Amino acid sequence: MARQRKHHQGRKRPPGVDLEAWLERVREHPAEEPAFFRALLDATVYVHAPASDDSGKVRLVQFRHPDGFDAIPFFTSLAKAQVASSAAVKILGVSGRELLTGTRGAILMLNPNDGGVVLYPEEIATLLDRGFLARVERLAPVEFAVRPAQDAPTWLAPAISHSLEHANFVSSAYLLETHAPGGAEQPPGLLIWLVVDLAFAERAARLVTTAIQPLCAGLNVIIDVAVHDASQPLPAGLDDPQILPIFTRIKPSSVQLSIPMSSEEKLLALLPDLSEEEKDRRTREGLADVDAGRTIPHEELLRWVRRLSKPS
Repeated sequence: MARQRKHHQGRKRPPGVDLEAWLERVREHPAEEPAFFRALLDATVYVHAPASDDSGKVRLVQFRHPDGFDAIPFFTSLAKAQVASSAAVKILGVSGRELLTGTRGAILMLNPNDGGVVLYPEEIATLLDRGFLARVERLAPVEFAVRPAQDAPTWLAPAISHSLEHANFVSSAYLLETHAPGGAEQPPGLLIWLVVDLAFAERAARLVTTAIQPLCAGLNVIIDVAVHDASQPLPAGLDDPQILPIFTRIKPSSVQLSIPMSSEEKLLALLPDLSEEEKDRRTREGLADVDAGRTIPHEELLRWVRRLSKPS
């Protein structure tokens, strides 16, 4: 089947910027990722928009990520955007800065068909405002012993707590000191332990890393971030009564508002509870009485209700 030709518009990318090759290098050398995304701001990227949209506004296509969140796909080249397109979309070329600014607050994913790179709202805001993107490296799990952090920088716990204020997917956070088990010769490190909704595990780790990494220049200690499924019990190492969370989300209490009732509402509230079947039966009987003209004055009804409310 012949592929339908898509309409596209936008500027040429700056000379000398080969996003495709650079992104491949980033996969091998994650340290290059921040510089890549800074260059992306001034390069041309490609997005999908509905092919038929007469709203007068630019609307972009989203897709549901396997982790359960919605993301806006964008692409480093027209060819990659065409491969992922369909007859229902058209392709637009925009600068990376225009795209990230215009979609601020959304989650974006670069080249999703190739494994892609997810950009979360907190990272996008920092990239636009300060030209900074945190370096995040996944490490294999290791065994270590923990205890309350004794020598952590004084600014660290407040910075972590502040970054989590609006992250409703994080229920608590701990700041711990780590030691190699068995007395191995290894300097202690710091561990930020986040208790999160597992669907947002990566976002939570990146959020905290984005907040604290710019503050860590000159800090001679390794800080790791770990995430824990909020639906599971905490590990045994955190049952030490001296280990307390540095952040705990306070769930809003349910507040019941007292709304004044009219005298008639108070009287009707005294009527006995009825089953659904009984309510249906009495409703049908009442409608039949109305049709037959068998009604009683309103005042007589209220006197009957008052008699029901008197103790026998």
